[in-house]
Amino acid sequence: MKTCRIFACLFLLLAMVGGAFARVSLEPSPAKCRLSLEPAKALDEKFPPPPGGSRGYDVQSYDLDIQLFPDDWSLTGRVDIGMTALAGDLTRLRLDLVNDLTCDSVTFSGRGVAFTHQGDSLVVTFDTPLATASAETLTIRWHGRPPRHGAFFTGLMFRVHDSGTPRDPADDMPIIANQSQPWSAHSWFPCKDHPSDKALVSLTATVPEPLQVISNGVLVYEDAPETGLRRFAWREEYPIATYLISVAATNYVSWSEECVVADGDPVHLDFHVFPQDRAAAEFDLARTCDMMDFMTTLAGPYPFTGEKYAQVEFKWIGSMEHQTATSLSPVVFTGDRRFELVVIHELAHQWFGDSLTPKVWADIWLNEGFARYCEALWIEHDAGIGDYQEYMRQIGPLRHPDLFVNDGVLIDPDPILPNTLIYDKGAWVVHMLRMLIGDDAFFSFLADYATAPDLALGGVTLDDMIGFAETAAGRDLNGFFGPWLETSAVPVVTPRVFPIFRGPDSHRVLVLFTQHQDPLFEVAVPVVIYTDCGIQQELAVLSERSETFTWQAECPVDSVVVDPEGMVLMKSGNAPSPVLQVIGPWPNPVQTGGAEFRIYLTSEREVTVKLYDARGRLMKEEHLGSYAATGPENDPDAEPHIWTWTTGMARTPAGVYWLEFDAAGARSVKKLTLLH
Repeated sequence: MKTCRIFACLFLLLAMVGGAFARVSLEPSPAKCRLSLEPAKALDEKFPPPPGGSRGYDVQSYDLDIQLFPDDWSLTGRVDIGMTALAGDLTRLRLDLVNDLTCDSVTFSGRGVAFTHQGDSLVVTFDTPLATASAETLTIRWHGRPPRHGAFFTGLMFRVHDSGTPRDPADDMPIIANQSQPWSAHSWFPCKDHPSDKALVSLTATVPEPLQVISNGVLVYEDAPETGLRRFAWREEYPIATYLISVAATNYVSWSEECVVADGDPVHLDFHVFPQDRAAAEFDLARTCDMMDFMTTLAGPYPFTGEKYAQVEFKWIGSMEHQTATSLSPVVFTGDRRFELVVIHELAHQWFGDSLTPKVWADIWLNEGFARYCEALWIEHDAGIGDYQEYMRQIGPLRHPDLFVNDGVLIDPDPILPNTLIYDKGAWVVHMLRMLIGDDAFFSFLADYATAPDLALGGVTLDDMIGFAETAAGRDLNGFFGPWLETSAVPVVTPRVFPIFRGPDSHRVLVLFTQHQDPLFEVAVPVVIYTDCGIQQELAVLSERSETFTWQAECPVDSVVVDPEGMVLMKSGNAPSPVLQVIGPWPNPVQTGGAEFRIYLTSEREVTVKLYDARGRLMKEEHLGSYAATGPENDPDAEPHIWTWTTGMARTPAGVYWLEFDAAGARSVKKLTLLH
């Protein structure tokens, strides 16, 4: 999903299915999606990602005080930023604030300090170095109209209710809410907009009556600073990433519930929805406490002890896991729990994403893959193993028949968001880890990882997660994680079951497995042996090019089936080749001489190639025309089509790019580094 115009994005979920899934859509909770009439290439340079790294300082706290003006979609604000230097000579630092907003003043230690505001960069210069031992406070005042921003064209959104009924006065009621993922927090307040620097946050928001403001953490106070205005002060007592800070305001109807869970203290549940959606929402969200109990059993106590878990309706097509205050789309509230998986997905993020926050955006699958897999675990808990298996097939081979081969690399997703790769393949990697190390080790890993004192409520890396998985498994797992995360390959396996002989060997089973692809995978493959006295289940753990497994049955063997439920992400060595295969680029890195790609097609197709930069912006689109069938890449007689990217290369800035090839629905993504 590269862009989603008026679009059938993932939020337009599949229709309900019958049988065991009559109560809930089989479709997983949706990936977040931009809703825009503007083509991606028209967004040009608006949304560059803020720089990563420490920038020489550590933010300790944000104390935000904003006033929202729905009549002209604007705000005024003040923020006190507590920060410490990481070295003793820091006299110049960069914060992030979009150029659409006006920085009015910057003060430090009670005195105005010099600053420049250009592009999305707010650079502050001090007369004396910033302290390293204790936090010092930088105060910034700003105002303006927050722009639509980022991968989802969101930021701080000003909207109104729309009942669909002509002349309904409720339609004029404002709705104000933000969606800042991945890096749109600086589109509405000055900050260091990067997930690696979590901080404590207080947020005070003043709005017109009768609006109510919901935010992260606990409500400290509510008052009326003057006639016609209401002020709400919230405080988040746990570190939070900037993209998880939330402000949501409208004429909410609200209710609460005290949720008693098996693992940990009771959790206070709050619900805030639009008046017209209350009846549906009460039914759709009724099982939140059951889900909270399930998650605490799975991943340990609710990470934000003493704070509520709220679900807050906002007007957007997606939902967002804001810390302690999840934002839910009106689409969720159907009155039949059709989108119940959205509820468990966003709740799971309180552990995987909000408590354990990736230090770099390239590791975003640690959020979305684990939350997606919690959807599957909830289905298994609620409906049984058969429904779990059907769900995994839905988000695996049924939705992605090429098994993600052409969708890029999981630890280098294109773009960061939105991308179904990080959701669906991410969940499948977690599922196959479970198969490989077994349930006991897997569920110990999940709980230990989610509650690790050195990780919980802080930042995590891919190596952190792998380290906990290897500890639970008691061995090195590089042969498992390496290929799944670092390549777009998939195991191509031929199993050969040796004939079952009557006589002394009739109780013995021999299966030869051959992997045909590079690199080799470590992958667990279930084998079911049907005998005269019942079913025997075995597991073959593959890691070599060819391996033979022998099992002894208690009775004569009737038949042997490999992976009967389709629970392994692998292709048969006898399976047909994918419609589109693209080999290249060559050379890589490339200079302006051009990058060559070899294109193989098993049938005649119209081929298009799109160029995206590292921020996911569409830079160029070229229609290559109708290409004849060539045969698959592994056919020695196949003559590929050769396409070379040269046009405009000299004018394209050096950097990392992705080229997406599309052949009437078949897709292949290739990464390229351009040098000058």
